[in-house]
Amino acid sequence: MIRSAASTNVGRVHSLNEDSLGADPEHGVWLVADGMGGHAAGEVASRVARDTILAEIAVGTELRDATVAAHAAVVQEAAGNDAQKGMGTTSVALRIRDAQCEMVWVGDSRGYLFRAGELTQLTKDHSFMQLLIDRQHLTPEQARTHPKRNVVTQVLGYGDPVPDSVTCLLQQGDVLMLCSDGLYDELSDPEIGDIMRAEPDLQSCVDQLVNTACDKGGRDNISTVLVRYDGPSAVTQPETAPDPHRTTVVRGRSVTGSVIGGASGRTASGATTDKQSSQPPRPTSRKGVW
Repeated sequence: MIRSAASTNVGRVHSLNEDSLGADPEHGVWLVADGMGGHAAGEVASRVARDTILAEIAVGTELRDATVAAHAAVVQEAAGNDAQKGMGTTSVALRIRDAQCEMVWVGDSRGYLFRAGELTQLTKDHSFMQLLIDRQHLTPEQARTHPKRNVVTQVLGYGDPVPDSVTCLLQQGDVLMLCSDGLYDELSDPEIGDIMRAEPDLQSCVDQLVNTACDKGGRDNISTVLVRYDGPSAVTQPETAPDPHRTTVVRGRSVTGSVIGGASGRTASGATTDKQSSQPPRPTSRKGVW
């Protein structure tokens, strides 16, 4: 049995919500896309990506390939409208089949696992801050307040993004969370975990997460999806099967293992534009592409 709940909020600064949420429970798919590009272009980019991913899943396409198709669709949409040139969107999507979850992402929208009261980030941001953290130039705590914290290194619709994916075996009661950066820019992971531990009802929990992030600043659109897996736990043979507490991270065409709780994923570099590049700079957390 799988249950889900979602919430989105425009925040306290912007008048337009450029995030898009998607769900196809029949195929076990949920997603969050965070658009960029100024005016209405970000909203268009995230919507096109969402609709393309869901349409591709419905005809049997794998999640990673559906994300690649979404990139092509955003590029094509932008090519037909000068006002939308340069638009793009992040995307993070999950798919549950049997007792296994796959997450595929481009950009800095995140996916988490909440298991036995502990919150673990499964995705790894495609962001300038993550590059600096990987190179030990910054700590994660310093990155939270860095002026370039919203610069991303990959988006759908711009450049040549390479989606990352991570898989993990599920245990009964696991909760998977997808979110745009509007949530974690305002709430730290410990704060998110505290709310999830205190509120077991999915809809109440997701509403509280989004509302609390808005109350703490709401500098960007805030979107969150929670998916609870209540099916049977993954069964493994002690000596021959993968550890259910491990993930498999796909970086391009290579595969590595990563223990849940550690950082995983990939980053890539490209060109730099501002998430609301067609507008004057504003004191918000809108993204740029590096």
